[in-house]
Amino acid sequence: MTSLLHHHRYLRHQTLSACRPPALRRVFRLVSKGRLPSSPSTSGREEGSSCCLAKVKFSLRSPVLRFSLSASGRSSIRCAAGEQDGGRRADSLEVEASEGAILPQGWQTVALLLFGLGFVLGPPLDGIHSRVQLQIYDNGAIDLFGLKTNIWVPPLLGVFYSLVGLLQLALDRRLAPKGRVPQADAQKVLFSLVTLALLLELSAEMYQAGVPFNIEAYILFGLAELNWFLLENTWWGFALACIVGIACPLAEIPILKMFGLWHYPNANLELFGEGVITWVVCCYFFYTPFISNLARWLSSIVEKRSTRLK
Repeated sequence: MTSLLHHHRYLRHQTLSACRPPALRRVFRLVSKGRLPSSPSTSGREEGSSCCLAKVKFSLRSPVLRFSLSASGRSSIRCAAGEQDGGRRADSLEVEASEGAILPQGWQTVALLLFGLGFVLGPPLDGIHSRVQLQIYDNGAIDLFGLKTNIWVPPLLGVFYSLVGLLQLALDRRLAPKGRVPQADAQKVLFSLVTLALLLELSAEMYQAGVPFNIEAYILFGLAELNWFLLENTWWGFALACIVGIACPLAEIPILKMFGLWHYPNANLELFGEGVITWVVCCYFFYTPFISNLARWLSSIVEKRSTRLK
């Protein structure tokens, strides 16, 4: 017992010279007087002992120390602040790793959500054009309560939403100035959706009214640029919209040639043996800001949810 008390006096001198919290002084006072209660695990085996020491652990806020004393006489004092610093360091490393990734945290969930929304929202928006027979569906054509579509349209549009949305998120992380990554909320997404539907309806009405394709293309592209300026307004978003506007009509050609899912009855341009309509490029262009804002909004929700769960 004497050696144990010398041991604790030495620890007291080494660790409490700078700070002597009252709670720690009371523990040492109990140890020195032999009044420390025994633990449930050791009291039964050491009833005859003159002093049974139990493991004691407590934390103080500032400065934060942890004191551990076992029946074998071994003691340890650890600074919990160091453990907290280690936790902060691990968190900072995790944040740096997340910032260095091409896609944001939880991008898989965002991709699934985009696919689902494209699967559900895409066919009704596409039906605005099929209503005026801009495109006529052939193999796999279905009619759902007056909506003329194709059984392959929902999954194709789901993939379209996912790819464009993830590309926009990757460009935001790579090209946006630090601390100024574009954001979107539910109101902006809803406004983008309404604007998209109105532009699609305008293009369908001009087509049905027999407006020359070159004039319709000029009008739609001017409105598409205004739509981008008001709802997206990043140069990489403009570049992505241009790429989508050119790549998607080209991607339709092998689908039409191999599967014959639809055709354009009044096509004014033939590419690789398939007829297309030139101003469809504008439709894909003004479709992109809606998907971009939708992806940003979903990404912010997923990120907030994962942070809350941590």
